Amino acid sequence: MLIDKTIEIALRCHHCGRLEKTKLNIFQVRDDHLLDIKCSCGSTKARIKAKSDKYVHFEYNCFLCDEYHRRVIEKDEFWSTGSLKHLKCLNTGLEIGYYGAPHLIDEELNKQKEELKILADELGLNDYQEPELLLEVFNIVHDRASLSKLYCECGSDDIDVKLYSSKIELKCRECGSVLNISAETEEQLNEIKNKGDIVIKSMNGPDNNWSDNKYKGE
Repeated sequence: MLIDKTIEIALRCHHCGRLEKTKLNIFQVRDDHLLDIKCSCGSTKARIKAKSDKYVHFEYNCFLCDEYHRRVIEKDEFWSTGSLKHLKCLNTGLEIGYYGAPHLIDEELNKQKEELKILADELGLNDYQEPELLLEVFNIVHDRASLSKLYCECGSDDIDVKLYSSKIELKCRECGSVLNISAETEEQLNEIKNKGDIVIKSMNGPDNNWSDNKYKGE
């Protein structure tokens, strides 16, 4: 009897933000070799190695908190194709990827795409040029807020969010300062994905505390 020991990993790249799938079979994961899972941009997203006969050592670079997360997973669970397993940011609990049978990965990604279309319809974005791109940027803004990485230079994190056809407007309810995040191209999407904090520059304060890891917007 042929036993299928092939799974697929879908993990968002911490560097460029792409969500790509990678197939793995049991012969690639050995205890004498650290297997790199790479994005098409060239960045290493994850590393996998067998650990004795019972476990798989799995570490992945998280695009949400920009840290390496490490997990030790039982081999039977790792290679099981009966259910979809979730990869999460260990600091926030938010999902950043999946692993399991290829058809289950495809079903989940198609489900997410349909949910995105429904959300675009509910928000009245279907007439926009790039509704999916706009919603991806919106999701990033939401994730940064959940990590307390969305705030104003004045010190407030009470931020109002408005969606327009080609941008997202963030307005500080405390001081009234505004940050516009463009959402028209993949380059603009990747720019905000690659920054840690989203900070509104206060119109009442000096601009002297910026680092390269803060999104400055327009």
